[in-house]
Amino acid sequence: MTTALWSEDDSASFIRFAEHFVPDRAEQMAVISAMVGPLGDGVALDLCSGPGALSRRLLVDHPACRVVGLDASDAMLSEASRELAGFGDRFGVERFELGAPDWRRRDVAPAAVVSSLAVHHLTGKEKQQLYRDVYDMLAPGGSLVIADLVEPVGPRSRELARRMWDEWVRDNADRTGLGDEPYRAFHALEWSCFEYPDELDKPSPLPDHLRWLDDVGFTDVDVYWMKAGHAIYGGTKQRSGRDG
Repeated sequence: MTTALWSEDDSASFIRFAEHFVPDRAEQMAVISAMVGPLGDGVALDLCSGPGALSRRLLVDHPACRVVGLDASDAMLSEASRELAGFGDRFGVERFELGAPDWRRRDVAPAAVVSSLAVHHLTGKEKQQLYRDVYDMLAPGGSLVIADLVEPVGPRSRELARRMWDEWVRDNADRTGLGDEPYRAFHALEWSCFEYPDELDKPSPLPDHLRWLDDVGFTDVDVYWMKAGHAIYGGTKQRSGRDG
C-alpha cells in the first residue's frame, strides 16, 4: 500500500477478504480492463497492485501487454508474484510508495496506468500531483483508469454509501456460504471509512477528481461505474501531447 499507517497485518486481511470487502470486485476489474483501451504490446502500471487481481485481468484481456505491479507491501508483492508466475516475464513487481516521485520517471512510457483502492490514501494536493505526473509519464494516447473510494458530497449520500457498502458485504457473505465471518471481520477491522473514519483514508469528492484530470490535460474524462461510495473514472492523454 502507500503509507506507514498501512501494516502487513492489513495486507494479510486484504488478501484474505478482498473479494468480500470490495463491492462487485470482479465487475470492477472488468470495467477497468475494458476502459484502458487496446494496449497492444505496451506496458501497464498497476499502482498498489495488491495480490494481483487487476493485473491478472489485464494480462488475460490484453494478451500481448506487459504489466508491472507496484506496491509498498512485501506481502502483497510476494502474493502477486506467486499468483501470476504463470504469465512469465509479462508480469513483474516493483516496490514503491505511491506518494513518492521516484517511480514516476520511466524508461518506457506506459500505455496505461491503473489503480484500485489506493489513491484515496493521498491528500487532495497529492492526488493532483499524481494526475499531473501520470499525464506526463503516459505514452500519447495512453489512459489512466482508477477504481477508488470517493467522498460523498452530502450527509444523505454519505449515509447511503455507508449503508449500501455494509449491506453488500453482509449479503455477499450469505451468497458465498461463508456465514457471517467476512461481515464480522469487516466491522472488527473497521474497514469502511464511511463508518470508521481514520487517518489513512482521505477520499475526495468525485467532481474534484474529474476536474483535476481535466485540468492537467486528460481528454474523455468520465465516470465508468459507481456503487456504494466506490467509483471508476479516468481519461486519455492526447496523442499530440498536452498542448496539441
